[in-house]
Amino acid sequence: MGSRAGDSWCGRWGELHPDRPSHCRDDDELYLSRFTNGEQVQVSPDLQLDADLDFIASARQDMPRLIAEVRRLRALLRGDSDRRHAAFVALRELGRSQDYRDRADAGRGLAAFADMQEATGPLLELVLDPGDTFVTRVTAEAVLRRRDRIGLTIVASALAVADWSHSEWIHTAVRDVFAIFSEERDSAMQLCEGMLRDPDGRVALGARQLHEALAEIDPVLRSA
Repeated sequence: MGSRAGDSWCGRWGELHPDRPSHCRDDDELYLSRFTNGEQVQVSPDLQLDADLDFIASARQDMPRLIAEVRRLRALLRGDSDRRHAAFVALRELGRSQDYRDRADAGRGLAAFADMQEATGPLLELVLDPGDTFVTRVTAEAVLRRRDRIGLTIVASALAVADWSHSEWIHTAVRDVFAIFSEERDSAMQLCEGMLRDPDGRVALGARQLHEALAEIDPVLRSA
């Protein structure tokens, strides 16, 4: 690859390459030849090679801009993660309130964070709230409305160790969530069937109870 600047090189290039079109001698750029297995396959001026050269020439200013943008986006993501964690911590603390209404609100809010490993413990404590079964019902319902394996696993884990009173209110929450659409009830049953093989015996036991509770529901709306 060679470079030139100005008419002097253009004239010299024309002398060295008399077979090139005359307009090439006015092309004030780098000239590049590309070889494959020793055979020349492209030679300037060529649109593709010109594009390659433009990319190379722009890299000095474009790459720092690209790196800066990646760093900016990563900082935004870290900020979102920090804010999410701060919200989780606030809800976790609210779940420790002496007021059952605060604990119920915490249960509703923490359900959105059930995918975080550190949320499992606080949610289980609220589903099995020792002070008020209203908190049990509200939290269990909020977690079940996720309609995913994470939510079902938390409720199953609670069911496995729940006393009679807590168990009754958990079953009430199950009916409230899955009594309308048969598709949602059936999907939850399928997830529970997979959970029956969970290596955690507590989850497997609770999944069986949850599956039985779902099987007893006769949904209002059935798919055609």
